[in-house]
Amino acid sequence: MAPLIQRQFIILSIVTAFLFVVTGLMSLSGNRVMIASSAVQQAAAHVSSLHMLKWMGQEIPALTDTVHASTDRGTNSVTGFMFQLATSINPGDLRSLLGREIPGLLTEDAPRFAPEKGTALADHYAEYPPTPKQVIDATPLAAGSEPAVEASAPPAENDKKEPAARPTTGSKKIVYVYHSHNRESWLSEAKQVGTSVNHPTRNISLVGKHLAERLNDLGIGADVNRDDIYQRLLDKGRDYTHSYAESLQAIRAATEQNRELHYFFDLHRDTLPRKETTVTINGKTYARTLFVVGKRNKNYEKNEAFADALHKLMEKKYPGLSRGKLEKGAKTDHGEYNQSISPGSLLIEIGGTENTLQESLNTAEAIADVFAEYYWQAEKVTKPESGPPAKG
Repeated sequence: MAPLIQRQFIILSIVTAFLFVVTGLMSLSGNRVMIASSAVQQAAAHVSSLHMLKWMGQEIPALTDTVHASTDRGTNSVTGFMFQLATSINPGDLRSLLGREIPGLLTEDAPRFAPEKGTALADHYAEYPPTPKQVIDATPLAAGSEPAVEASAPPAENDKKEPAARPTTGSKKIVYVYHSHNRESWLSEAKQVGTSVNHPTRNISLVGKHLAERLNDLGIGADVNRDDIYQRLLDKGRDYTHSYAESLQAIRAATEQNRELHYFFDLHRDTLPRKETTVTINGKTYARTLFVVGKRNKNYEKNEAFADALHKLMEKKYPGLSRGKLEKGAKTDHGEYNQSISPGSLLIEIGGTENTLQESLNTAEAIADVFAEYYWQAEKVTKPESGPPAKG
């Protein structure tokens, strides 16, 4: 008997020493096994309230009377629960055995329900955001829908006059509107994720489209770039900081097709609070503008003079709409903003995240009105109307 006890003691000592050595090695390598709260919660999630009441009923008999025993011994037994906890296999659910081999069989995060009559299960499925770098509220526009634009009241019958001949650039397109950060949106249209408020369709590109349409209505030939610059960056695996380099490619492609382009407007949405980015003029609310000039362009003075001229004219026609001009050229800034492409290039910030799409559309109309007046005044200076010679 004594030799048997000694043998068992030696074996137990060897096993204990081995466990100490293994534990020490794991500690030295940093592989510390800890039961995190998430693991405890996951284990507890497998315990139904029925099981809990049943087990408590062994100590509190009154609870047993209210608990109905289940016929599924594989899942209701303590051994069944311990087996499931150790292997992640539910003895009463065959899917748990095959789910790791058949993708999609187990969807723990998705609710399981039968589709309603006339609908398919796919109608209730919410897909995860498609972009890995940025979460976006992706509510698509309905087919054929466009943002509503406030229409001004038609003139009274007595006020109707013969329309004066309006100057026009004819078939020439001289303005190019684009968006280096085309998904910039507003809190009224998209959800904020971190510091970003972006949307794949309800974004600043709608303002650019409206600006180009309004310019064309005023006789100024304008094109608008509709490329999703952000998606192009994702497709190429490029960082968001390359947005201006990507939009520059679109500009160069446009200028190769049309040598008449001279004015380039890169529209953005700022991030300042609403009180600093909103103004009401004659009862109409606008998102205020800011003209940004990049000083890393060696000929930036011409762009600066262009911004100053638009600001002064805007102050005259829409007092308070312009926030002025901002020069950027520090090493922490982009500093150039594709403005070396033409002396008529500007980056225009329109409103902030707390403005609305409609307020930004109102501003697009004001920008078109101001630029049209600027352009035709400039045309008169460079191309004065010919008249009869003065009498001597």
